[in-house]
Amino acid sequence: MVLGKKEETARRPINLATTTFILLCLGSISSALAIDEKRKTSDLSAALVDAQRSAKIQKFCQEQRNSFKELKWSIDPCDGAEWQIGGTSVKSRPLVYAEFGNPQSKNSTLIVSMVHGDEITPMYLSAQIAKWLKDNKDLLADAHVILAPLVNPDSFLHKPRSRTNSRGVDVNRNFGTKDWDRLAKQAWKKRYGANPRRFPGNAPDSEPETRFQKELIDKFQPQKVLAIHAPLNFLDYDGPNMLSLHKFPKEYVAECLRLRQAIKAEHSHYYPGSLGNYAGRERGIPTITLELPSADPRKGDKFWQEFKPGLRTMIDYKVQPAGG
Repeated sequence: MVLGKKEETARRPINLATTTFILLCLGSISSALAIDEKRKTSDLSAALVDAQRSAKIQKFCQEQRNSFKELKWSIDPCDGAEWQIGGTSVKSRPLVYAEFGNPQSKNSTLIVSMVHGDEITPMYLSAQIAKWLKDNKDLLADAHVILAPLVNPDSFLHKPRSRTNSRGVDVNRNFGTKDWDRLAKQAWKKRYGANPRRFPGNAPDSEPETRFQKELIDKFQPQKVLAIHAPLNFLDYDGPNMLSLHKFPKEYVAECLRLRQAIKAEHSHYYPGSLGNYAGRERGIPTITLELPSADPRKGDKFWQEFKPGLRTMIDYKVQPAGG
């Protein structure tokens, strides 16, 4: 029996090359659709994260505006900076910072303020610093400034304001310095009679506000650090000196000491777990603590006018890294 053409065609073997091509095309389309869907999901996730971050910054700014109004300060705390979030406090408030000037500059300065929430006047200075840096970009062509204006927001917004964070820890005694395990609690008991305001915590680096400061140092590798406090009325220096020549090059130590002389800083005590000990003594970053003469909010503008020239000196002064 002779088969007809129709039957012959129906029984013809399937072409494997054609089938493979079709499957590959379908697979490519499926893969492209999956990638596109993944990209859309990623974009949506990024947009959601940005929206959440923006909402946190807006809330931060509103809380500060309310505080400034209460303190009778006319300056807007968020007028001078594009704040970024570097962490969250114990009570989940954003720990913010901003960058100014040239991020590629090797002349970088980290400024931290309001480590203790009851000191008040450093908050005014940090707001003025942000606005001044924003308005004087031409002065920062060869300088990079990182400003963290409110390291301890929970204590600043607490009623009444407190020195310690929400867990009762002094975040300027909580840095994991080499002597912390051996001396932190001992110094707290002997020097301060176990005063709760000075409690260093039960473990080093236990507090998010402490870790935030450390992460800024690690991320930006500043050549200088300025910490603004009140009300002890002095300018303190922690960093390389002639006793640390075994740790740092002689030329580097000399530069650090010239900075100390330029801003007329002295060296007083050092404390286990303090920023000065952690950054200045152990890492060799010249660390200046500006202790304003008073925490009285009415004196904020007076202090800003008085200390602005020294701030400019601090920012302009170039200290080459210890490694050359």
